[in-house]
Amino acid sequence: MFRNRLKTILYAFTITLTLSIIMGAQAFTSYEADLEKRLASKKFIQPTEFYTAPFVFKIGTITNKDLLTERFLKLNFRQRVDDQRLLNGDFKWLNKAHCLELFSQTTPAEDLSYCLFFVNKNVSPEDSSRETQGIILNEDGLILSLYKGQILTPIESISLEPELLAQYLNAEPIMQEELALNDIPTYCPNAVMAIEDANFLTHSGFSVTGTLRGLLMPILRGKKPQGGSTITQQLVKNYFLTNERTIKRKAEELILSVLIEKKFTKDQILETYLNIIYMGQNGPFQLLGFGAASKYYFQKKLADISLPECALLAAILNGPGVYNPFTKRDKAIQRRNLVLLKMKDLQLISEHEYEDAKQAPLPVKKPNLASETAPYYLDAVRKQMKELNLPLEGAKIFTGLNLELQQMAQDSLKKHLESLEKDNKKIRELKEKGAILEGAILSADPKNGLVSVAVGGRNFRMTQFNRAIDAHRQVGSIFKPLVYLTALNHNNTDGSFIHPLSLIKDDKFEVKYEKQKWSPENYTKKFYGEVPLYFALKNSLNAATAKIGIDIGLEEIIKTAKSMGATSELKPLPSLTLGSFEMTPHEVLQIYTNMANLGRSKKLSFITSVIDKENHISFKLSNQSEILFDEASISTLLSVMKQTTKTGSAKLISLAKYPFQVAGKTGTTSDYKDAWFAGITPFMSTIVWVGYDQNLVSGLTGASGAVPIWIDFMKQASINQADVDFPFDETKVRKVVITKEILEKAGVPNNIEPEIETFELLFDNNKIPSFLK
Repeated sequence: MFRNRLKTILYAFTITLTLSIIMGAQAFTSYEADLEKRLASKKFIQPTEFYTAPFVFKIGTITNKDLLTERFLKLNFRQRVDDQRLLNGDFKWLNKAHCLELFSQTTPAEDLSYCLFFVNKNVSPEDSSRETQGIILNEDGLILSLYKGQILTPIESISLEPELLAQYLNAEPIMQEELALNDIPTYCPNAVMAIEDANFLTHSGFSVTGTLRGLLMPILRGKKPQGGSTITQQLVKNYFLTNERTIKRKAEELILSVLIEKKFTKDQILETYLNIIYMGQNGPFQLLGFGAASKYYFQKKLADISLPECALLAAILNGPGVYNPFTKRDKAIQRRNLVLLKMKDLQLISEHEYEDAKQAPLPVKKPNLASETAPYYLDAVRKQMKELNLPLEGAKIFTGLNLELQQMAQDSLKKHLESLEKDNKKIRELKEKGAILEGAILSADPKNGLVSVAVGGRNFRMTQFNRAIDAHRQVGSIFKPLVYLTALNHNNTDGSFIHPLSLIKDDKFEVKYEKQKWSPENYTKKFYGEVPLYFALKNSLNAATAKIGIDIGLEEIIKTAKSMGATSELKPLPSLTLGSFEMTPHEVLQIYTNMANLGRSKKLSFITSVIDKENHISFKLSNQSEILFDEASISTLLSVMKQTTKTGSAKLISLAKYPFQVAGKTGTTSDYKDAWFAGITPFMSTIVWVGYDQNLVSGLTGASGAVPIWIDFMKQASINQADVDFPFDETKVRKVVITKEILEKAGVPNNIEPEIETFELLFDNNKIPSFLK
């Protein structure tokens, strides 16, 4: 009876296995080429890797030796000394005597104190030369000069390689550090083989007894297929197949295991396994591989861990939740000691090593849980990848993210919003009712359009809605510069020039359109009569802005806005002049970045370059630009907008003693639901928005809601920047110091600017008014 039952079981098993092999051979033939590529790159499922912008060294900035050393070591550079040769990924310091031998002809001896040399590791497509780079510093840490190349040629700036920011497997954040097998302590692979697969070096991918046990168990005992997997099979089932536990899946696992063993060496298989096996969780991050696990559990590089620590990692991989040394200490130590016993029995360690290792304590200090870094920025990067039609899997994405600035911006936003919720009665009452005040900050380099900061809200965990790029909000007064830009590019109906001192009527008036009436009012409910153009813009006068906008032509304003980067639908209605339509902060940043670039296009990008999983450059940010608008008109406009931050609606910036040149515009919507500030400097364009997702009335203005955030962030972000002006072309515009006498000649009423002595404005060289000639 038993013999007949056994015969039936073996017959069924033979047929099932044969059919699975036949089907598997057809289904998996196409896997071979892909397997070779993936294993050669040591990844079965290739993660997406995001890199920050490289750290840039500039002449005139201040640092110190300890800070620089820490930065290089954090990037896993190797520190060398004296005459040791620098290879890729090395750095070393030289004392004053050695520095003088190299630079006495180019750097004053009395200033030079020490110097640093390094060679990058060529992580990004931008750093293809791997040349030696040098930094010369004085005693105070001031960077005196910079050099690059074998001949050490002077250069304005040099940079480190980009820093790995985050890794994702599909949409899941991971921590993973790839290591070559010869960089992994021998105890670690030996420990894994001892506990998981003692015959790994001799079998052909699967264990006959283990596989039969796993397949026969459902028939003999009515249970699901069991384990019995080799290291190779574990690799296959975790990264090629589903978690379904059936005979068919077990057969597929066996087929692929044999195929892998046929194609690749034992060292390749073991190295891949040790780099990608799941080792637990650090907050939302999956720990993949021994490299990441070592840093998490021991706060050490894998190369520095000991025998008992290798044994513990081998214990953990069997069940990271069950054998977690921080939460399941008894089980963890029992499993670790079992690993050590197996190693001793297999003569991989001595009796003495075994006894000593058994006594070693487990790690006791649980590290802080990691949180996703710059999640709003990475969300924007993923969306740009989708727009570019580039796959995420296996891509190395080099971004413009400045991690330090991102944190500064996030902190500045949070601090001011919390302050408003505490000190502003209306905001405090709304919070008590459950309404959360939100905000966004975006910042970019106008020279290349690269976005360095993207904060889309107070807390990504609370809400993943990315207001920086996805929120469509009414823009209000930050649209007004486009009205005045249109005017500066046109003449009056009588043919006279429009310039910063042109007089505009700031009176109450009414417009009739489409059987409706519209009459703009100023924020103060006061009208000034005739005012100069610059005064109307810097003080954000609604009536004057609407009047000149309607006179110039609403369609002309729309043309200007579109040419400067607006993509939202704009309708030629009178309220267009006051920004009564919606844009995203990203769209506003594009417009103001083009302004800062004096009318040349620099399309915003969160990405500098992308390397696909085949190691090909699939995207690289273009340096090309085109002229969007008349440079003289934009230069004139910026000179007026600089007055906004000195004596106009954003004068808080001047009062806060922000030390650099800045042109800006506050934005407040008529219903007080949105508060904006757009502030641009020669080196950074920054947009701030504050409001409620539910479109509640906050009562905040651009000056009270957004400007303080801009100031707090930019004061930190601008440290070590050079105090330079926008690159105005003197052949196109003329700088004029405006005095009371000139205002009088221009016909400006005496009640306008009675307390201001002098200030500067630019005029188009082709539109100089007669009273200035």
